[in-house]
Amino acid sequence: MKTGPLLARLLSVAVLLFAFGVSVYRAKVQTIAHDEALTYEWFLDSGVYEVLRYNPANHVLQTLLAKPVVKIFGVSEFTLRIPTLFGAGVYLIALYLLCRKLFGDGLLLVLSTAMLALNPQVMDFMAAARGYSLGLAGLAVAMYAFARLAERGKFAPEEKEWRWGCAVASIALSLAVTANFTNIVPAICLALSFSVVALGGLAAILQFRDRAIREFAKYFLFPGVASGAFVLWPYLLQARMAQTKTQLDSAIDALQDTFTASLLYKWTEDVVVLGSVAPLAGSWQATVSDLGVYLLLPLLFCFVLLGLLLALRAPADSLQAHHAQCRIFAAAAVGSVILTVFLHFLTKVNYPFSRYCLFVIPLFTVGGILAGREISMRFPSALLRGAGLLLLAIVTTDYALAFNTKFFRYNAQDVISRELYDAIVTDARSHGLTSVRVGGTWWYEPAVNFYRLRYRAKWMMPYDIKDRSYWWQSPGALEPAEYDYFVFIPACDPQLSGPQVRTIYHDDKTRVSVIAIGKK
Repeated sequence: MKTGPLLARLLSVAVLLFAFGVSVYRAKVQTIAHDEALTYEWFLDSGVYEVLRYNPANHVLQTLLAKPVVKIFGVSEFTLRIPTLFGAGVYLIALYLLCRKLFGDGLLLVLSTAMLALNPQVMDFMAAARGYSLGLAGLAVAMYAFARLAERGKFAPEEKEWRWGCAVASIALSLAVTANFTNIVPAICLALSFSVVALGGLAAILQFRDRAIREFAKYFLFPGVASGAFVLWPYLLQARMAQTKTQLDSAIDALQDTFTASLLYKWTEDVVVLGSVAPLAGSWQATVSDLGVYLLLPLLFCFVLLGLLLALRAPADSLQAHHAQCRIFAAAAVGSVILTVFLHFLTKVNYPFSRYCLFVIPLFTVGGILAGREISMRFPSALLRGAGLLLLAIVTTDYALAFNTKFFRYNAQDVISRELYDAIVTDARSHGLTSVRVGGTWWYEPAVNFYRLRYRAKWMMPYDIKDRSYWWQSPGALEPAEYDYFVFIPACDPQLSGPQVRTIYHDDKTRVSVIAIGKK
């Protein structure tokens, strides 16, 4: 084997091992995040019937896998995150195989694997106990299967490779949807683009009486529909359209959230509300964010679309597999954007936060590189090729600079959740308190209750939400002065003072405080 290809493989594997090692480390040391604690409190702490309860926050595949893990090994930050780490491992292996299949053993292999593994959002959710890494794993496995099958020409049901490849891809897509419902968008787009390529054109799909269509449906559509329905039917019976109204109303907001969360991860922070915070007006971050929203992301979309059009117009006898791969993945990337907009206007489904549409990262990374290859093949130029490699290197460098092992950006407040809980524990023990009542802001209720359950703090009663800035409070919640400890941010400051009110914890950055009430 030549030194160049071997070195590219070794570098790619090193990047993937690094990404996985960091994920394991973060899963072990990072404090519990709001959404993670909420998952445990709502779906895992009680009976199996709670795992089967529909809620947009219930990432089905994650909770189904996490339930036996925490039952067997006990609950902790790490055990809660074990299913996520499994998804991360599958995702990283699949993306390595995918990139080798699509881009060979050269520099593109290293850059593509690095971009797909080191994206800061992806790095966050390869450790956080949510369903996102499992969803990415399902998409990556399906994409690898599609990349392999694209080399084999038209669908041939008599070939074992086609039968198994279609079944694996179908089931992988269905599992991606069970991991995160918003993956229905890339699943539909990938399935449709692959079907068009595999059957030889859009017109062939409409020939419902054709035996090839029936065979294709048997091996590609049926396994995924059956497996997805088997897992999801209890949830779908409970689903309501009103539960899709919790995201973003504006496409501009969604684009800004997506651009900022990936490319400005290091340069902006989220310490105020759930979701990304817009950069301060007049700052350089705001200028770059606007440039990304109004210029860079539209250019990326047009670039992928141009590559797709060139692949569609390619002569039938020229590098058919390369063109087929571009048609599948570039079409899925473009289609995912169009379908998202279509669903918004047709059904009034809101635009997703960046974490809900992580699928754009693999789709547009792979689709963009394949589009660049199509353009380079049609307009060969060393300068153009060099500019493309330089752009990939810049994006990879930006991702690498965002390296973080302290907090999950979209839940950055939660880095202090353990400190906050420990402050209450220390003070309560020093006063010999039992039946301790804690109430306050909704934001830290899941984290405090998680630690209370994890450490079996039976002396502490469940944390109550008593927050005038929030739309809901715990049934039977007391007045702030009646609690032993009250956790608040300025928006729900109880305005309590006097000799029996002591501040036992305060964080300047998040502006959260904990006061002890009625203890001398």
